[in-house]
Amino acid sequence: MELINSEDMKINDLWHVLIYSKPGGGKTSTVRYMEGKTLLLDCDGTSQVLSGLPNITVAKLNPRNAAPSMVEFYEYAKEHAAEYDSVVIDNLSHYQKLWLMEKGKHTKSGQPELQHYGIFDTHLIEMISTFHRLPLNVMWTAWESTRQIQTESGQLYNQFLPDIRNKVVNHIMGITPVVARLTTSVKTGNRGFILKESDGVFAKNQLDDREFALQSDLFKFGSDEDIQTEEVSTEFSQ
Repeated sequence: MELINSEDMKINDLWHVLIYSKPGGGKTSTVRYMEGKTLLLDCDGTSQVLSGLPNITVAKLNPRNAAPSMVEFYEYAKEHAAEYDSVVIDNLSHYQKLWLMEKGKHTKSGQPELQHYGIFDTHLIEMISTFHRLPLNVMWTAWESTRQIQTESGQLYNQFLPDIRNKVVNHIMGITPVVARLTTSVKTGNRGFILKESDGVFAKNQLDDREFALQSDLFKFGSDEDIQTEEVSTEFSQ
């Protein structure tokens, strides 16, 4: 067991972030705003938007062997951690699909069996917890989905959240300090992140007091810069 004095815990030493949005919403492009050197695992073939950036190294997931390919990537990240500042897995939603499809190839029906879903849930929690132990910043991406929530009074509403299996999505969001929904302002066309939960959006920010952030400002956790403006808050809260 490791004991850490809270006075020695600096808020901006390392961060773990999960961002989500609709396909093509700008998740992968957000990586360009990370400082330092970044190692990215491309699970869905969208890393071309980062081509030409010298501080980003891209590895490709083998879609026919997703789980062993993820292990291989982790081992590389662990071995070469001193060479990078951040690691990105892009994206969990597609990795989930590939993992289950591979299991389906070995069944009579060609579809994953019930037991496979439970195995994947455990695998995903263990995988994320393992990556979070790396001495690196870690970012996960996912597509977005919606779920219906009923309040104690019986009121129903739809909420945006990451497209991860319902059985495990709350757990994943719980162990990740920042969960942010990327959206585009209808008014200005700017991309920005919602960092505060509402009835319609699951989001959280346990690293600083920001409720919204422009895409270019997301990773300025604990920064002394004046990056939280009333204009940004109004733009994305609407």
